[in-house]
Amino acid sequence: MPSRQTTHECAMADEQAGPRAVERTVDNTNSISLTFITLGGTMANAAEADTQRTERVEGRVVAIAPGFFEVVTSTEAYLCTARGRLRKQRPAPASRNPHRPTSGDASRGAARSAQAVKSRAEPAAPDDAPVRIAPGDWVQITPLDATHGIIEDVLPRRTVLSRGRSEARGEHIMLANLDSAVLVFAVREPAPHFGMLDRYLALCEHAGVEVTICLNKTDLGDPPDVAEARALYSALGYSVLATSTRTGEGLDALRERLRERTSLLTGPSGVGKSSLMNLLIPSAAQRTTAISLATGKGQHTTTGVRLLPLPEGGWLADSAGIRELALWNVPPDDLARTFVELRPVAEDCEYENCEHSAADAGCALRQAQTDGRISPARWASFERLLVEARDAQPAVR
Repeated sequence: MPSRQTTHECAMADEQAGPRAVERTVDNTNSISLTFITLGGTMANAAEADTQRTERVEGRVVAIAPGFFEVVTSTEAYLCTARGRLRKQRPAPASRNPHRPTSGDASRGAARSAQAVKSRAEPAAPDDAPVRIAPGDWVQITPLDATHGIIEDVLPRRTVLSRGRSEARGEHIMLANLDSAVLVFAVREPAPHFGMLDRYLALCEHAGVEVTICLNKTDLGDPPDVAEARALYSALGYSVLATSTRTGEGLDALRERLRERTSLLTGPSGVGKSSLMNLLIPSAAQRTTAISLATGKGQHTTTGVRLLPLPEGGWLADSAGIRELALWNVPPDDLARTFVELRPVAEDCEYENCEHSAADAGCALRQAQTDGRISPARWASFERLLVEARDAQPAVR
């Protein structure tokens, strides 16, 4: 039985800020939770104070509230602010699309690009370290006291799963440094939208993130279209699990998939993600708490996902229900490689500027569709995403 140590620290902030109370719970299984009941207004000032007397430590961002970050190290948990220079947003990244010669160029026909496809999971170079801090980021912090610190640097990301925000034409980082994504869809109530599943798969393939497809609520029955989809995605090489929080079906297999890994549990609203989360991490409801600020402006709750430790080891984040899933920074030239059926012929079109339309002669992707290598539904998803990727190009330059 792991030993558990609980401490309660109460301190009086300055007269303007009012009282502050912090409850911190730490155990040696790395299951660390930190509940900030109220926080005095002196935190930002303390974060900018002289921190030379304390060595930096490495930790992971597990939750974010406006202006604050919950960071867990190997032994402690801290409520942090970011160093001023980290609050500056980086310029939008340049498009990764290489120049492609057109069918009128001398290099048309048999000419193919010799550039190898760079792994999406390759760690970023130090100069590319992200500044917009996201859940899952590894950071270096300077502790200010037993429970507070300041983030000094953000370490390069190994992987990142992002989606586009159509309303702001910007990036929404769902989780950083993840190993896998569990894509949860209900077999009924609500009926599954496999076009959205194809969007998820394209994003995960582009990011180099392993996928588990979770078909939940199997206690409601197995509609024929769901059975067909299960067979289709299984044949493509994806791990497909049938689960039910009522009967317990598939939960042990899901736990094994999550063991010792950092994973994101995501999917549309109403598919049973919260019920799955509560069974996978029984203390999830108690650990998912708000960071409150005693500023008279009400409660500031965590935004986005929150990473929680799994009993079997590893971390799991539960995203809010996704209503819209737009591509982010997926160049049109890369899209075919995110569909596993099209990947073998993604570079085989006769012309480098092939639009993959019915009017394009020598289109290898069209030929794959004609030959039945990709299902009509998956081809329709590819065409929709291709149009979207082309329309989004100016936004990612």
